[in-house]
Amino acid sequence: MRDRPAGRIGSLDGLRGIAAAVVLVHHAFLTVPPLSKSNYGLAVPDSLLWLTNSPLHVIWAGREAVFVFFVLSGFVLTLPALRRTQDWVAFFPSRAVRLYMPVVASLLIALVLYLLVPRTSDPHQALWVNAHAQTLSLRSLFDDFTLVSPTLLNSPLWSLTWEVLFSLLVPLFVSIAAVTMQRWWLTAIAGVLLSAAGEYLHLQWLIYLPMFLIGSALAAGWERIRAVPTGLGWGLLVASLLGISSPAWFPPPFSHPVVEQVVILAAAFTIVLLAGKWLPAERFLLGPVPRELGRISFSLYLVHEPIAVSLANLLPVTWSPWWTVVATIPIAIGAAFVFSRFVELPAHRLAKAIAKRLSSGGTAARV
Repeated sequence: MRDRPAGRIGSLDGLRGIAAAVVLVHHAFLTVPPLSKSNYGLAVPDSLLWLTNSPLHVIWAGREAVFVFFVLSGFVLTLPALRRTQDWVAFFPSRAVRLYMPVVASLLIALVLYLLVPRTSDPHQALWVNAHAQTLSLRSLFDDFTLVSPTLLNSPLWSLTWEVLFSLLVPLFVSIAAVTMQRWWLTAIAGVLLSAAGEYLHLQWLIYLPMFLIGSALAAGWERIRAVPTGLGWGLLVASLLGISSPAWFPPPFSHPVVEQVVILAAAFTIVLLAGKWLPAERFLLGPVPRELGRISFSLYLVHEPIAVSLANLLPVTWSPWWTVVATIPIAIGAAFVFSRFVELPAHRLAKAIAKRLSSGGTAARV
């Protein structure tokens, strides 16, 4: 089987799109009271166990999808720097604009929705929806807009805190990847084990930053990894989907947070690997739906949660909570297309212009 040529890996955009869609479904489902209970470790009706306590949980494994995003970020920011000299003077301000401009716009939208649709606590609402009934303050707004400690005004922004920190540390991660290139797989294993240690010690920085290291390690070995054979790829796909959903169905004694962390991250690594090295996955992820979702993935991630919470508070509690799910998904996708066109795309163009102006060697290639 022939290897893919070096260059932009378009199928990774499709993977981003699928991951963003999983996060969307995750938050839409959390507006349903019984499903929300499962998020807090509480019992759910037997009629919904197939969705909460089985491998089918993969379709709304939002937390695990974010881990895939972290591995992807480590990969896509490391690979170009390994292929050519990176101009860090241009990288940092460009990256800041690329992240913060859409984040600020999404928070302004969330703030408008917060003011228009009061977030209330009601015993008939989902626990997750009630948790959003918080009072704004200048301190909380500062924490949100700086990404120092995002609140539930737009809760998915918690992951951007770690994206920003990783962006500041990219030169270090690239250096590690370059030094360990011959043994890149050892670095990937180290990333998994360090994150598991962070889970054991309850240290957030040790949980999340090694996830980016896993992606950086994969970037270091990318040119040496051959295409995955078709038959093996199907087996790895099934194993990775079972692994990424393992917290929902792992039986004791395997359902230990540290064991689950190892399995989840091994699955996230495999998913990213298959996305770029297994032809059936590449073909699927380059299809029209994943490609379009990938194009709006960052926008979808930023705007969907305030929409879900607002609809849950807006629709009468006498209605079936599933109507919130039905309404949230298309409205969020539509809003993401608009946000992508008028916020994210201009931010991307501005970031590229800044990088070009500051760079002495031209614009860095995208992955």
